Amino acid sequence: MKDKKERIKKAHIFVLLFLLILIPLALYLITSLDNKSTRYRLNIISSYGDKEAYHPKVIAFKEKWNGYKYWMSFTPYPKGKSAKENPHIVASNDLINWEVPKGLKNPLDEVDNIPKKRYNSDSHIVYNPDTKILSCYWRQVDHNKVIIYKRDTKDGIHWRKKETVIISTDRHKKDYISPAIIYDEGIYKIWYVDVNYKVKYATSEDGLNWVDQKEVNITYKENLNTWHLDIIKTDKGYEMLVVAFDKWKNLNKMKLYYTYSLNETDFVETKVVLKPETRMNKWDNSGIYRSSFIYENGKYYVFFGAQSKRKHRGTGLLEGKDLFNLNSINPKKYKKYNKQHNNSITKHQIKTCPPIKFAN
Repeated sequence: MKDKKERIKKAHIFVLLFLLILIPLALYLITSLDNKSTRYRLNIISSYGDKEAYHPKVIAFKEKWNGYKYWMSFTPYPKGKSAKENPHIVASNDLINWEVPKGLKNPLDEVDNIPKKRYNSDSHIVYNPDTKILSCYWRQVDHNKVIIYKRDTKDGIHWRKKETVIISTDRHKKDYISPAIIYDEGIYKIWYVDVNYKVKYATSEDGLNWVDQKEVNITYKENLNTWHLDIIKTDKGYEMLVVAFDKWKNLNKMKLYYTYSLNETDFVETKVVLKPETRMNKWDNSGIYRSSFIYENGKYYVFFGAQSKRKHRGTGLLEGKDLFNLNSINPKKYKKYNKQHNNSITKHQIKTCPPIKFAN
């Protein structure tokens, strides 16, 4: 009788251990193979060899400009290393396959890095059709000082020496976080996040000398702080994508919001566009970061920065006729790219992707 009880006890222990192993494994496989709402990370390689492109800004040309229809600036941020958060340029003709134009050397700038004290960040590009110049702006922190630099190019390959655009000697009193710049009606217009998460609007005739115009009121249904933003001008007006957080500790758990204005400063209350993925083993399951978008041929294309709970980062791409019904890009394009370039996208990334539904 005693032996029988021992056998039953061992059997129960075995079953319990089996379930403890099987259940997590099953959940992992389910979340790995489940392709509902799959959002694909673009295969953008930095000069450091990583594919953790962050803080994207994309502009589109009606016709190819120096061989490419689309140009992007981004800052790599692998493992959160600020030493690699330097402005990079890539280009594309299909929004998916991004490459460094032949002859261009990335990054456009590097700094003698001191983590949390000296680093580059927040790159952004803008095109002036009057001068036919593409400019890349970025923010550099040097202890308590913050500087906005820019470099210009007429071909995307050869860039002029960097110029100092704005300097703040005390970034705790004046800052220029995530500058979003457009060239509109013959002048440059910039929206940026100042101290205390206040959004400011300024203008410039030459892209170098800026004059603050007005504070911009961005509102949310919740009590949130505005962080990084992008803005475009369409027939609807000035359209903005912005990320925001409630507490600093939740900076990597943000959602993406949308708002628009008929002028440069009076924006309607924001509405959620994109939330982080919630399932295991997804590259974007921690939070959304600074995102960029274009509007072309009746569609929005959203390049969203995101981070996983394992601290991996990257940029994904969604499309839709409106910003609240976005889909992943057709995976057949990934297949074609994989066939042409051999090993750019692995087979397990090529999945059927139905429309993604977002909660308001």
